[in-house]
Amino acid sequence: MVKIGFYQGCCFQGQDAHMFDTMKETFKKLDVELELLEETTCCGGNTIDEENRKLSYAINARNIALAEAKGLDMLISCNTCYMVIAKAKRALDEDRELRKEINELLKEEGLEYRGTNKIYHLLDFFRDVVGYERIKKAVKRPLKDWKVAAYYGCHVLYPKEIAIDNSDNPSSLQEILRALGAEVIDEYEHKDACCGYHSFFTDKSMTLKKLSKILGSVKETGADIVVTPCPLCFKSFDIYQLNLEKPPMVPSSFLPELMAYAFGLDKRESGLGHHLVKVEKG
Repeated sequence: MVKIGFYQGCCFQGQDAHMFDTMKETFKKLDVELELLEETTCCGGNTIDEENRKLSYAINARNIALAEAKGLDMLISCNTCYMVIAKAKRALDEDRELRKEINELLKEEGLEYRGTNKIYHLLDFFRDVVGYERIKKAVKRPLKDWKVAAYYGCHVLYPKEIAIDNSDNPSSLQEILRALGAEVIDEYEHKDACCGYHSFFTDKSMTLKKLSKILGSVKETGADIVVTPCPLCFKSFDIYQLNLEKPPMVPSSFLPELMAYAFGLDKRESGLGHHLVKVEKG
């Protein structure tokens, strides 16, 4: 049994709490125990990073230090959280003076950033720690008649310095979907476009234009569903899609939900039954 510290950020609370329950069940099928890092805080997204980068480093040095104190590597699901925390780790590991300064702040809580653990996103954790073969062996309901469009989202592929896959030609998501037995669609127009989740709060029309292009392209492929490893991208597809004048009604899934369904959980247990845009397949 592999044990890893799970950073929930802001994504798996309130009305989205069931998504964490789904993740725990999914990982259990893969002999992985998720230990929730309960005292962590919001990573600050790009908002704090753009306003005060040192504050962003301090917040996320603390988040990482909480996992280090437990002797655990850190698993992050949200693409944006991964990017912000990975950038902070890179800066702290490369700059001794910055690390010393930040650790002075962490002393108040008896914490220290040491740089001793690894941080993973879902995709590289499944690829490098779990392995595609173990995923394949856990499948109880192969998705052999499912056409699945793969959508990465931005922040796990850019900037390239902290990318978890080849930014120009990523393959980890497709390999996971193939391990589930799905027919993978990875070539469609606008597959690399941003989903617009963050811009919805400042420029709703921009987000809707992005979604119209991405989901319109997915629909043209005949895909049954579009799958993403990012809970924010999933929310864009499932919730914001309904703000379009003529929603294409393309079903979507957060990756662990589809994995849970393939591993034998029913639609309600896997989370697929909670979606606003109904998943008709299966």
